[in-house]
Amino acid sequence: MAVEALARMPATIADVMTRALTTLSPEDSVFDAVQLFGECGFRHVLVLDTDGRLAGVLSDRDALRSMARGHPVDQTRVATVMTRDGVVASPDDSLLDAIDLMTFHRIDCLPVVDEGGIVRGVVTRSDLVGVFHELLDRLRLLPPA
Repeated sequence: MAVEALARMPATIADVMTRALTTLSPEDSVFDAVQLFGECGFRHVLVLDTDGRLAGVLSDRDALRSMARGHPVDQTRVATVMTRDGVVASPDDSLLDAIDLMTFHRIDCLPVVDEGGIVRGVVTRSDLVGVFHELLDRLRLLPPA
C-alpha cells in the first residue's frame, strides 16, 4: 500500500513545473515588471528573448533594489537589472535534483529548459513544498505497519 501511494507521487520536474508562463522581454521596463508582480502575485518572472530562450530571471527584489538606487522605473530596462546566466534544470531532472540546485544556489525559482535551450516551464520553492505536503499527507493516511 505504501509503495503504491509513493509510486504515484511526482518524480520529475516536468511533473510539477508550471508550463503556462507569464514572461517579460529584456526590453520591458522595470515599471512593467512591478505591475506584473502586483497583478499576478509572482516574486520572480522569467525574461525570454524573441526565440523563447532564457535571457534572465527578474525578482521582485531586483526591481526593488533598482528603485532604491533611484533608477526611474519607466526608463530602466529589465535587461539591466535581471540575473543573467542563472541556474536552470531539465524537465527530466528529478525533484531531488531541483531541491539540491535551489538549496545550494539559494534560489526560489528554477527555469526549466529543454535540450535546445527553449524554456518549457518553471518550478518554484512553493511547487516543491506542495509536493512535500502531498507526500506527508499520503503517508499520514497510510495504515500503521
